[in-house]
Amino acid sequence: MKRMFLLPLILLAAAAAAQESVQEPSTGKSFPAVVKYSRNGNEYPMSLTGVTVRKKLVFKVYGMAHYAQDPVKAPKEEVLGAMLVDGKARQITMDFARDVDPEKIRDAYTDGFRENATAGELKSIQPLVDQFVGFFAKEVKENQQFILRWLPGGIVIATVAGEEKAPITSPLFARVLWSIWLGKDSIVDRDDLVARIATN
Repeated sequence: MKRMFLLPLILLAAAAAAQESVQEPSTGKSFPAVVKYSRNGNEYPMSLTGVTVRKKLVFKVYGMAHYAQDPVKAPKEEVLGAMLVDGKARQITMDFARDVDPEKIRDAYTDGFRENATAGELKSIQPLVDQFVGFFAKEVKENQQFILRWLPGGIVIATVAGEEKAPITSPLFARVLWSIWLGKDSIVDRDDLVARIATN
């Protein structure tokens, strides 16, 4: 009899956890605690590892969430390093707090790749960088989202304002792209992006 009463409670708790959302305090943007992505018959459930804000001077550009598949709690530096290694799915969601011109977006990404790759690395991925930067041809409006997914095998899939772009496959490209936010020269507070799983 107890089991009959406990089962609904367990199901309710699971549903509540799945519907949990976390607010980025600076922008007020809310992000789900769990996201799922399907591709070619594979399911990629990912858990929120942290949220932060991207600012340019005093302006809030976007609230941001980072997700990872089966994230493991560990010391901060270990977690940050793991987020730049190919293997498990991860996702970045950016929810814009203001309108942004496409030229500024393209310039920001171009600078980000240049600052997070060696000269040799940048030369080898430059065609992919050009392809990626070309995805951002329209003005971004407030409350629109960019979603970047890094799937196993170095597959990067960008969804810009609801439109999924052609995949880019290169573990090096993926690592450099993710380094823009999670590398040592991050443009945001990268500690915030792993705060939910970092143990120090």
